[in-house]
Amino acid sequence: MEILELFDKIDIAELNLLDNEEGSISNNILCNSTLNNIKTSDLDANMAIIGLSEYRGENKESSPLAANIVRQEFYKLKQHNNTLKIIDLGNIKQGKDLTDTYFALGEVCSFLLQHKIIPIIIGGSNDNAIGIYKGYESIGQIINISNIDSRIDLKSLEKDARSDNFLAHIFCSDPNYLFNYTHIAYQSYFVESNVLKLLQEIRFEAYRLGEIQSHLENAEPLIRNSDMLIADINSIRASDSPCSDSPHGLYGEEFCKLLHFAGMSDKLSSLGLFNYDAEKDIDNRTAKIISHALWYFIDGYLWRKNDFPYKDINNYYRFNVMLETGDTIIFYKSKKSERWWMQVSCNEEMQKKYIRHFLVPCTYSDYESAMQNHIPDRWLIAYNKLNM
Repeated sequence: MEILELFDKIDIAELNLLDNEEGSISNNILCNSTLNNIKTSDLDANMAIIGLSEYRGENKESSPLAANIVRQEFYKLKQHNNTLKIIDLGNIKQGKDLTDTYFALGEVCSFLLQHKIIPIIIGGSNDNAIGIYKGYESIGQIINISNIDSRIDLKSLEKDARSDNFLAHIFCSDPNYLFNYTHIAYQSYFVESNVLKLLQEIRFEAYRLGEIQSHLENAEPLIRNSDMLIADINSIRASDSPCSDSPHGLYGEEFCKLLHFAGMSDKLSSLGLFNYDAEKDIDNRTAKIISHALWYFIDGYLWRKNDFPYKDINNYYRFNVMLETGDTIIFYKSKKSERWWMQVSCNEEMQKKYIRHFLVPCTYSDYESAMQNHIPDRWLIAYNKLNM
């Protein structure tokens, strides 16, 4: 399949994407536009921007404006350096059915992931995360997903996916390639207690908004452990983001910081930013936040140290913590970035199968906790999964 056939070209002139100051991102991006005749062979880049107009999972009409307005704000920002290669593929054509759009997005993500290009999806309702997941599914990669959202979209599993039950479709896919799921910044008054109980029973993680805001740095290892990050714009408070449906939520600066953590992660290989409603925006304020968050994601990417422990154990300090039970937890500290990981005990066969998962990102406080004979919760969660 010719990947570019799945996209509508961008009309650069109509969007005024070239009328930006010198040194702006628009001067350092290859765009699949009406002015360029790019081919699949030209897709050599670090990241690829993908616009979505698919909102049928939210029972809304398509909104081609969403990604285009974000583009207008993002292209104005100053570029980081000339070495980073970004492609803007345009907007994916909406399928006849919702599942057709998921399939098309999955095909695109599969192609990009195999070519080590990070897909960045902008616009559409958050059920389009199913399409990103299908990209990993098609290449047989077991992954971790993190989701920044005020709600947990895990309602009853029905035949048709919707924005309020798409997680159930990912969790119950067969065969399943999901190892861990982490939910970040949910708001309790939007989430039923039985949903939280279910996540706990299947050994997935969920963190309240207050937990994240009180210790934002603790979210870094959560995101560092992820291959796929999805974020609902409704997780940002309405005073910062007019499109949001809640007066409470993350501040714009906090949202940007979380995206910066994502960019820094050597493991993370896809990003989806969903539920931007351009019709509710005021003076493009939400579009500006999204564009700033993308800028910080790229800034974090340029900070990557390629220091995931399983690649080269010699670049790490090793600390063995003996517990009163006689068990030992091994911690690793990177000599490059000073970030921490903890090794989860499992047999050699499981280590080979889950080579990217038995080393769990953590913080120095987790090491201190183990020194006080308290086993970190995230170590226990991973241990129970690997030793079922």
